[in-house]
Amino acid sequence: MWAQSAAEIGKIIAAARRHHKQTQAELARAIGASQAWISQIEQGKETAQVGKVLRVLSHLGVRLRTGVTPWSAHESVTPDPEAVSLANIIAKHTVAKHTNAGAQRRRSKK
Repeated sequence: MWAQSAAEIGKIIAAARRHHKQTQAELARAIGASQAWISQIEQGKETAQVGKVLRVLSHLGVRLRTGVTPWSAHESVTPDPEAVSLANIIAKHTVAKHTNAGAQRRRSKK
C-alpha cells in the first residue's frame, strides 16, 4: 500500500486504531495528544508534526517502508513475514463496516 498524502496516512491510522479496538480518546491518551488532534490526523491534517505522527504509527505497530527508490534500485527488500499488511487491515475494516451496515438495515426492515 502506498501512502502519498496526509489523507491516506490518516486512513491508515484510523484503520490501524480500529484494528486495535481503540477509541480516538484512548489512542490520544496513550501517545500524549488530544482526541481532537487524533481526529484531525485521521481526517488528513496537512500540517501535522511528523514526530507525533510517527509516535502514533509506532504505538499502533505500523511500520513505514519505502518502495524502490532511484538511489537504491539495486538493493532488494525482503518482505517481513510477520508484518501486518495495512491493505488487509483497511480491507477487513471496510468489509466489516459494510457487513454491519447491511445487517443493521435488514434488522430495521423487520
